[in-house]
Amino acid sequence: MPQSRFACFAIALPLHRVFDYRIASDESVVVGARYRLPFGNGVKTGILLDASDISELDPDRIKPVQERLDDAAVINEHMLSLARWMSDYYLQSLGEVVFQCLPGYLRGLRPHNPVRVKRWRLAKPDPDLIAGLKRRSPRQFEICDALSRHESGLTAIQLKQINPAWHTVVKALESRQLVQWEWMDQPVLEVPADDLPRLSPEQHDCLVELEPRMDRFAVHLLDGITGSGKTEIYLRLIQGRLALDLQVIYLVPEIGLTNQLIERVEQRFGECFAISHSGLTEFQRYRAWDRFRRGEVRIMLGTRSSLFSQCDRLGLIIIDEEHDQSYRQDDGVRYHARDVAIKRAQMLDIPIVLGSATPSLETIANCSRDTYFRYRLDRRPTRFAPPPIQLIDVRNSRFEFGCAGQTFTHIEQHLAQAGQVLIYLNRRGFAPIVMCHECGWQSLCQNCDARLTLHQSVKTLLCHHCGFAQAVPEVCPECGNTEIRHYGIGTEQLEQGLIQRYPDTTVLRIDRDVIASRAALKSRLKQLQTGQPCILIGTQMIAKGHDYPAITLSVILDADQALFSASYRASERLAQTLFQVSGRSGRGDREGEAIVQTRFADHPLMQALSQRDYRDIADDLLQERRLLGFPPYARVVIFRADAIELKAALARLEDIRAVLETARRFDALSCVGPMPALMTRRVGRYRAQLALISQDYQALRSVLQQSMPALEQLASSARVSWSIDVDPPDL
Repeated sequence: MPQSRFACFAIALPLHRVFDYRIASDESVVVGARYRLPFGNGVKTGILLDASDISELDPDRIKPVQERLDDAAVINEHMLSLARWMSDYYLQSLGEVVFQCLPGYLRGLRPHNPVRVKRWRLAKPDPDLIAGLKRRSPRQFEICDALSRHESGLTAIQLKQINPAWHTVVKALESRQLVQWEWMDQPVLEVPADDLPRLSPEQHDCLVELEPRMDRFAVHLLDGITGSGKTEIYLRLIQGRLALDLQVIYLVPEIGLTNQLIERVEQRFGECFAISHSGLTEFQRYRAWDRFRRGEVRIMLGTRSSLFSQCDRLGLIIIDEEHDQSYRQDDGVRYHARDVAIKRAQMLDIPIVLGSATPSLETIANCSRDTYFRYRLDRRPTRFAPPPIQLIDVRNSRFEFGCAGQTFTHIEQHLAQAGQVLIYLNRRGFAPIVMCHECGWQSLCQNCDARLTLHQSVKTLLCHHCGFAQAVPEVCPECGNTEIRHYGIGTEQLEQGLIQRYPDTTVLRIDRDVIASRAALKSRLKQLQTGQPCILIGTQMIAKGHDYPAITLSVILDADQALFSASYRASERLAQTLFQVSGRSGRGDREGEAIVQTRFADHPLMQALSQRDYRDIADDLLQERRLLGFPPYARVVIFRADAIELKAALARLEDIRAVLETARRFDALSCVGPMPALMTRRVGRYRAQLALISQDYQALRSVLQQSMPALEQLASSARVSWSIDVDPPDL
C-alpha cells in the first residue's frame, strides 16, 4: 500500500463511527495493525482500517498517531471484512466488533510477540547407549526412552508429564549431546490409517454423500440421534482437510463438552490442535490463537470466541450441538456464533458442518427450504436405540429432596444391576426460596427482581444474576420469627439427600459451584469412566455431548416449569433438553431407560415427548411458529434500555420509537412496547425493551438503515443507556 498521510482507525467504543489520525509521510502503513492513539486526555488502542492522502476533516484538527504496536497486521483482511459484515448485520459498533475478533490479550497495548514452542529430540538414537543409562541414571533413561518412542520429539508439557523435574534432566542430556531441541514451526500430524473405528452403514453412507461436497461453500446439517456417531464423522472430515494441508475450526458450546473430545482428537491427530475456552487465562488463549494463525497447529478446538481464530488456509468449520444457546453472546457485542460462522464460510467458499441430535427450528426450517444439506443418522452403532421418555406422574406423591417414590424405585433397580444413574436438575444451590413461615418474608436480591438462592455449604444467600450475597438470617428481618424455612430443590440439596439415602454409592455433582476448570470436571467424571455404579447429578453441563456407556438411567426432575414459561422458545428448549438428557443412557451394551417427573402428564407437549421423536415435534412447533408469525418465519430486533429509574429507560425507548416511526415502511412492522423487561430490575438498574417484528426482512432492514443516523445521536450515558439486539433469543 502506498504511503499516505491520513488513516482511519477502529477503536473499541460503542460509537458507530471510525476515527481519523495523521501518520508521518515516511512511515509505512500496516492495515490491520494496532496503533497507540491519543484520545481525549488519555490513549486508546486502534486498529488501522484504511489510509488515504486526503481527509474530509480539517487536517489541522487531526491528531498524529503515537506509535505502531505491531510490525505486521494482527487481524487480516478477511477478518476485517467479516467484522464489517457483523457490524452492519447486528447493528453493532465496528470498533467493538473488530476488537471482538482479537483475543483479549491483544485488545490493549500489550506487544504482540509470537509464542514459539520448543520440541526436544534424541540427537543420538542409539539403543545401546540408552540402555546403558537405565542403571547409571534412571531419570535420564526415562526421558530418553520416551523420546525414542516419539521420533517427532516431545514438548515441555509432555516432558513434565513424564518427570516434573524434567528440565534439570534434559539439561544434563543436552550437555552430553544426547538430546537437542528445535523450534516447533510445523504441526506434527499423527493419523493412524489402519486403526480407525469401524463405521456403521449409516455413517459410511453419510460420508459418501458429504465428502464430494467439501470443495465449496455449503451448509451441511448432521442430524443424528444421540449416540449415533456424529463425532466420528467430524473426525473423518477433519482428516480429509488436514490431508490437503488445510486448517479446521471445531466449535463446541461450552467447556464441559471438551474433555472427552480432546482425548479423541489427541488420539487421532496427535498434537496438531490448540484449545481455547473461557476456563483458560488470556495469555493461554492468545497463545492458542497465535499458534493457529501461524499454522503451527491445524485444528482450533474451542468455544464461541474460537470462531474468530485466524489462519491462511481454513478449509472447514464444524459447529457441534448447533442448537445450543451458548453460541449466542448476549452482552457486549451481540451475535450468534453459528450464524457468523456460516457467513465466514460463505466468504471463504468453504464448507461448514452443523451437528445436533436436536437441531434448532431455524436450522430445520433452512433444511426444508433446501438451503442446507441434511444428513440423517437414525441408529446407534451400539445395540440399543435411545430410550423412550417415560412420564412419572407425581401428583399426590411424597417427595424427598425433589424425588418421588417411583423415581427412587427406578434408581434402586439400576444401581442393583450395577448401572450408573444420571439425574438432571437445572437449578444449582440448595434451595431457590427462603422465607418466613409466619409473615411471608422472602429473601430477595437488593439489586435484581429475583430471589436469593440458598447455598448451604457456605451458609450464604446468593443472587445468580448479579452475584449479590448475604448471610442466612437467624431470625426474620420483618417480624423476628425464628421459623425461617427453605422451599424448592437445588443440586446441592439433592446431592446431600442422595448421599444419606445411598451411603455405599458414589454420588457426583457437576455444576458451576463445584466445577471451576476442565481439570476439575475431568476429575469428577473419572468415576464414570470406571463403569462402577454411581449417581451423577448435574445441570446443563451434563445435558449433552457426554458419552459414558455405563449410564443406564436418565432422570429429569422439575421439567414442568417450562410448560408455562413466557418464552415462545420454551417448548423447543424443553424438547431439546429432554431428548438430550434421555440420550445419555443406553449407549453401552445394556438397554437404557429415561424418566421424567411431572405433575402434568396429560399436557399435550408432555404426551408428545413420551410418544414421538424430536423431529416430529419440531415439525409441529414450526407450524405453530408460522401461524403465530414468530421466528424463523419473522425477524425480530429488540431495542433495550436500562437506567437508574424505570421511567428514564421507557422515555429513551419512546425517543427511539419516535425516530423509527418517521421511516418509510414502518407500517409494515409490528412494534411492541416500550414496556418493562421480564426481569425489570437487574444489577441495580431498571430495564425496558421495544421490539420490532416483521415477516418482511427487507422492510425491517430498510427502517433500521433509515433510522440509524438519527438513533446514533441518542447517546448512552451513566444514567440511561441503550443497545440493539438483532435476532434475539427471546422477545
